[in-house]
Amino acid sequence: MKTLIVGAGIAGLATARALELKGFEVDIVERHTASPTAGQGLFLPGNATRALAILGILEEVLKIAFPIDAQRILTSRGVVVNEVATQTVWGDCGPCLALPRAKLIDALRKSLRTTRISYGMSVKATRLRNGVREVQFNDDSIGDYDLVIGADGIRSVLREESLGGAVPRPLGMCCWRLAVENPNQVDAWTAMLGKKRTLLAIPMSSSELYIYADCPTAEFGDGSIRVLKEHFSSFGNPLGTIIANLDEKTVAHTATLEEIPPCRFIGDRIVLVGDAAHACSPSMAQGAGMALEDAIVLANCLARNGQTDRPLEEFYMRRIERVDWVRQQCHARDKLRSASDLVRNLVLRHFGTSLYSRSYRPLTKNL
Repeated sequence: MKTLIVGAGIAGLATARALELKGFEVDIVERHTASPTAGQGLFLPGNATRALAILGILEEVLKIAFPIDAQRILTSRGVVVNEVATQTVWGDCGPCLALPRAKLIDALRKSLRTTRISYGMSVKATRLRNGVREVQFNDDSIGDYDLVIGADGIRSVLREESLGGAVPRPLGMCCWRLAVENPNQVDAWTAMLGKKRTLLAIPMSSSELYIYADCPTAEFGDGSIRVLKEHFSSFGNPLGTIIANLDEKTVAHTATLEEIPPCRFIGDRIVLVGDAAHACSPSMAQGAGMALEDAIVLANCLARNGQTDRPLEEFYMRRIERVDWVRQQCHARDKLRSASDLVRNLVLRHFGTSLYSRSYRPLTKNL
């Protein structure tokens, strides 16, 4: 089966790896000159690392990642309102890890043996012709494929051009993502919650932190480090002083938070995976995990059912419940985060651990 993957990010590379393990040959095209690494850092819950184990690269990732044994939530003043030991939920599934996004991309790329990656190549158009997908590339060359897999992110060209074009929906929030030194020796996933804003730090090593911060779009301004400092320098320790001491020339990745509304992410010899299919709020930290799971389930379906439409329908049916669950939980978490300080802190103090378990326990089930 001749297969094309559009996109060489986590979703695309993982799908290529999963297909290679099932004996398929794959071509990848990536519109950038290198695999996209925007976003700086990654937190991988246990379902994501379980997927890495299935793909055969967890051992390599463990060498370059930092173990996250606890997730801690504090008020903006630094008072702990909830702490969860990650293994209480993920213990039978996989370890929780953090690492730079570029390192996971590199590990996935190095795991590929036969896949051909063409950087600087993008898809202009695709159509179904004589039982195959005809793809026109940006250099006007044409290729015929038995299956085209869209792993080209939230602004997927394939979703817009071939699957009805579900449009990304703004969530009313913008964010900063950056990597900084760890002067306060933050040793766990640590979130500080203020009024409709969140400051999160995750150690990627003993000396490096991944920082994520968000605020309402109306308060994001020009998205500069100066604005970031205005919003979060007044937070207490352990994170407020880190933001206060940032050089205003620090490089940060900024973005408007968006989601893909529920959509049918399969078509005639075409399927979407990862953010192209079901991007949502980062509240559940499931972007990478869902993409890795998509890769494994799709490869399994194709290996069992061959070249007909049946494997794509099976893939959709096996993934949609999980996709919907993650989206619903993201909405619930975002709603709680936007509640008043009094209500939010009271709920997290008394019910935070049970809410954590309720949100994530379904994701520990086998794929």
